[in-house]
Amino acid sequence: MKDYLSTTYGRMLALVTATGILFLLLALISFFFLEDYHNLFLIIFTVSFVAILATYVFTFKSLVHRPLNLITEVLEKNDEVAITELQKFSNEFSHIGDLFLSNNKQKAELKKAKEKAEEGEILKSSFLTNLSHEIRTPMNAILGFSDILSTQKLSETEKKEYITVITRSGKNLVSIIDDLIEMSKIDTNQVKPNHSAFNLDEILNDIKQTVEITIPKDKPLQIFLDQPRYPVVYQLISDETKFIQVIVNLVNNAVKYTESGKVNFGYNINPDDNALEFYIKDTGIGMSEEDSRNIFNRFNRIQNDKTINLSGLGLGLAISKAYIEMLGGRIWLESKENIGTTFTFTIPLKLNGLPITPKKEAELNPVDKVKPLTILIAEDNNINFMLIKRVMSIRKYTVIRANNGEEAVNICKENDNIQLVIMDLKMPKMGGFEARKIIKGFKPYLPIIAHTAYSSAEINSEVYDAGFIDCISKPLDKTKLFRVIDRIEHLTPDPILSQLVLN
Repeated sequence: MKDYLSTTYGRMLALVTATGILFLLLALISFFFLEDYHNLFLIIFTVSFVAILATYVFTFKSLVHRPLNLITEVLEKNDEVAITELQKFSNEFSHIGDLFLSNNKQKAELKKAKEKAEEGEILKSSFLTNLSHEIRTPMNAILGFSDILSTQKLSETEKKEYITVITRSGKNLVSIIDDLIEMSKIDTNQVKPNHSAFNLDEILNDIKQTVEITIPKDKPLQIFLDQPRYPVVYQLISDETKFIQVIVNLVNNAVKYTESGKVNFGYNINPDDNALEFYIKDTGIGMSEEDSRNIFNRFNRIQNDKTINLSGLGLGLAISKAYIEMLGGRIWLESKENIGTTFTFTIPLKLNGLPITPKKEAELNPVDKVKPLTILIAEDNNINFMLIKRVMSIRKYTVIRANNGEEAVNICKENDNIQLVIMDLKMPKMGGFEARKIIKGFKPYLPIIAHTAYSSAEINSEVYDAGFIDCISKPLDKTKLFRVIDRIEHLTPDPILSQLVLN
């Protein structure tokens, strides 16, 4: 500001000086060359004085007074138009306008942050109130009916009824505690996906049957598991536990908020995104646009006259969203009030290339009916190789050994009779993961089983992500190994379906 004013006054002084010099020149001319110079001198002096004064007033008003008035308007009224005009001035006044604008933006951001914090506090307060209600409701039943059972003489029918109520209330209480603990784990990044291979259609059927049992017989509601146009015929690789919880949460939600009608759920293959797209559609109460935007936020529940008697903490959808994103997918919804809601989510389509098996595992193929196989065993440890070779001799399989991953790659290139590879993951020269990647490049349909001393879920996840057909842990379980081999024997390579198998 000081610099600006000094600059402004400098301009004014220059104007006054120029005017003064002009005045002197005119006065000298009139004194030396004009006879009636006294009157002319007076006229020139008067005109010059007026010009100097006008110049001074105009300069002060335009360069100082106007921007100072604009600053006053901003300070008193926070006038945005005044800020814009102030920015048009040069030097310090323009900088002051920028500061005012920046200050207004900061105020707006602080206001939004304050409103969000207040909204968060309201949600937390509402959540704690709801939590207290949700905990006290089952506890009231547990303590109340326990007291009656211990102090009153009851019939066997009454005892069974009260015990059933206590058991159900206990399960509800455990479910509430589980949700709280799970949300806490998600917040602290303690939850990681544990991948395994499972039968997708079998799990969806089990969920349908489980949820159907919970629907009161007098509630006019039906659940349908739609059959996909192209079913998944291989085992799906994902986190089975988290996947089941997501489906159960969404289907239970649909049942809870649907008084009558139907709930449909199922899946379709999305080949463009190499994903499975699941949907859960109901004919329930639906929700408003505002509820749709906030429904995945924790502690949020639909609050209206239709939901006042429904229980829940508002954590189920937040947990489901976190799980889906953890598995590499996304979730969204479409809803209309009094018409219904459709939740849709995706997970990556990763298949292990083995045909799905029924829930009850089939008996192992008898020795006299097994197909002859040539199996490459990639194992650097002599004792481990001796053991697995002895196990393979039970079925009279032809066994070829590779002492490391490099040898395994070369043998697979040179020997077209290899029908299966059992690959140790930790070997000298080249490990199992690298060897698997190279072999896939020239024999993409050759099934390879990982054989590892690691048994953690994280290693299993890496194994499936690397494209192994299955994983057998050490110490060797020959029954499990033979079951995997029996399924591989029935596997027919399909170039189209194989594109959906793990890369």
